[in-house]
Amino acid sequence: MKTPFDLPASKLPQVGTTIFTEMSALARVHGALNVSQGFPDFEPPAPLVAAVSSAMQSGAAANQYAPMAGHMVLREWVAEDMAERFGVSYDPEDEVTIGAGASSLIFAAIQAWVGENDEVILMEPAYDLYAPAVRLAGGVIRRVERRAEDDGVDFDTLRAVLDRRTRLVILNSPHNPTGACMSPEDLETLHQVLAGSHAILLSDEVYGPIVHDGRPVTSVAAHPGLAERSLVAQSFGKILHATGWKVGSLVGPAGLMEEVRKVHQYDVFSTAGPMQLGIAAFLRSEAGQEHLAGLSAMYSAKRNRLLNGIRDTCWRFRPAQGGFFQTLSYQGFLDAPDGLVTRAWTRSSDIRLATIPVSAFYDARHPMRTTSTRIRICFAKGDDTIDLATEKLRWIAANPEAAAQAVHMKA
Repeated sequence: MKTPFDLPASKLPQVGTTIFTEMSALARVHGALNVSQGFPDFEPPAPLVAAVSSAMQSGAAANQYAPMAGHMVLREWVAEDMAERFGVSYDPEDEVTIGAGASSLIFAAIQAWVGENDEVILMEPAYDLYAPAVRLAGGVIRRVERRAEDDGVDFDTLRAVLDRRTRLVILNSPHNPTGACMSPEDLETLHQVLAGSHAILLSDEVYGPIVHDGRPVTSVAAHPGLAERSLVAQSFGKILHATGWKVGSLVGPAGLMEEVRKVHQYDVFSTAGPMQLGIAAFLRSEAGQEHLAGLSAMYSAKRNRLLNGIRDTCWRFRPAQGGFFQTLSYQGFLDAPDGLVTRAWTRSSDIRLATIPVSAFYDARHPMRTTSTRIRICFAKGDDTIDLATEKLRWIAANPEAAAQAVHMKA
């Protein structure tokens, strides 16, 4: 339908359809194996589904609006979990909020605490939600690149960029897309960098308990000096294999949370009531505790299955430290930008493999947009999917000329 007047200028002129939506759509159109978007292709735990179904059938009240901040039974579980894992005390009444996925709460936190011309530090490559949310809030983005050698936080550059105008620092660990994780030593260094500043720390920890190779599970909440200035976002969808349910939590000091809730109440307001009740019941059950205890081992086995399948090929990689993404580099056997490569390989009848270009996690003007040779693969998949992805990756490595031809034919 055509509008009868000229539209005003876009508030996000550089923003189009997200790369995740685009690649999943390409995969559907071309019948490609989809290991791009971060969702499992296996069922959530059966006792969890039963608990949510039971909540839905428990009476009319369970299916009506949940409290704005979330059902207390789930907020209490979050507070107890944070105390047990990290030794930090949050009051479920005013320091824990449930939202429509961690994304809604991260967005609300940015809108609540970033004002016109406030500076926000992002660490690239960065998840694509952060920058548009900052722009909508009127903030100014300052970018810090992660260390090339290990994808860790570059604390020296962060220290140089941080100043009195910095309102917010956004952290992500386990990191999407690289899988890099903060160590306890990193948390202490971050504390020293931020000490004396007035910056709020917004920590995206949606893959939080999923770590590999026996690494400790860390959170900024575990460091008292960081916890007092931090809002920590977590995702039930990620840890319960139910991303479509879109239920997440945010914890932080009451003074920080109060402002977030002012935005939350006019945005999401109320999040899927029976799902909250069912999730809380499951997490308090023996089955729920067993599920959480087995998360890291399960995802580590999936990561290892993928990497062992390509270890003797020319693919280059550093094993992900946490989360359920692995980045791979084709540098050395193909010379083309990853945005072009991933789209071409999704369409190619010889390959039909949908992945995510790591360049999509950089600003549109960044040189990595045209020079990156890294792709992101989601290994939160069944063994058959992982094995089929491995076969396709091995074919690419064994047939570099054909893989390159597929790229140039589709350019």
